[in-house]
Amino acid sequence: MRCDSELKFKSLYAAAKEMADKMDINLAPPRNIGIQKNRDNYEGGPEEYFRRSIFHPFFDHLLMQLKIRFLEHRELLSKIQNILPTKCSELNTKEISETVNTFAKEWPDDIKGSTDDFIAEMTMWHRHCLNMSKDKQPRTFIETLNNCNSALYPSIHTFLQIGATLPVSVATSEWSFSCLRRLKTYLRNKTGEERLNGLMLLNLYRDVEVTCEEVIDIMAKKPRRIDLVL
Repeated sequence: MRCDSELKFKSLYAAAKEMADKMDINLAPPRNIGIQKNRDNYEGGPEEYFRRSIFHPFFDHLLMQLKIRFLEHRELLSKIQNILPTKCSELNTKEISETVNTFAKEWPDDIKGSTDDFIAEMTMWHRHCLNMSKDKQPRTFIETLNNCNSALYPSIHTFLQIGATLPVSVATSEWSFSCLRRLKTYLRNKTGEERLNGLMLLNLYRDVEVTCEEVIDIMAKKPRRIDLVL
C-alpha cells in the first residue's frame, strides 16, 4: 500500500468524500502560509494534501515499528531457540559458538562461569539432545525446562527460563490496561483488588465458561447471613 499509495489512497479518499458529503462536511486542506512551523505546507488538491500529510506518514511509522519490533530481534529469537532439543541436535560447532557469543553479548550476567565454560556446557547439552529419540524430544521451552537438570546445565536452565518467559507480544498486557480503564471508573473507585482482578479476568477470557454453581460454591465458603449451601 505504501509503494502503490496513489492508487490505494484514491479509493480510500473516494469513500471518505462520499461519507463527508452525506454529513455535509467540506474536505478542504488548510491554507498555505509562507512561514509555517507547526505543520507542513503541501501543494495540490485535498486528495494530494491528505495523502502526503496523513497516509504517507502513517505507513512510514507503521513500517518502522514493524522493523524495530520484529526484524531487529529476529537473530536473538532464533539464537535462543537453538537450545531447544529439536534444534540443538542439528547444530554444528560453529553454530554453537555463535549461539554462546550471542547470549554472552545479550545476557552476560546470566552465564554461570566464563564463556568457555558455557561453550563446554552447550556442547554437553548438544550431546544430550543427540541421545534423545526424536519422538521424545521436547518441542517447547516449558517442556524442555521440566526435563533439564539445573545442576548439570545451570546456564542452559537459566536461558530456558528466559525463553519461556519472553512474550511473543504485549497484546495481553495491553488488553488488561484497556479492561482496567473500563472497569475502574469513578463510581467503582473503591472496588477491592480481588474483585477487580476477578472482573478483569471474566472480561478478558470470555471463552472460559463460569457456571452459577461454581460462583455459589465460592460464595458459600465464607459465613454469610443467607445459607447458600444446599
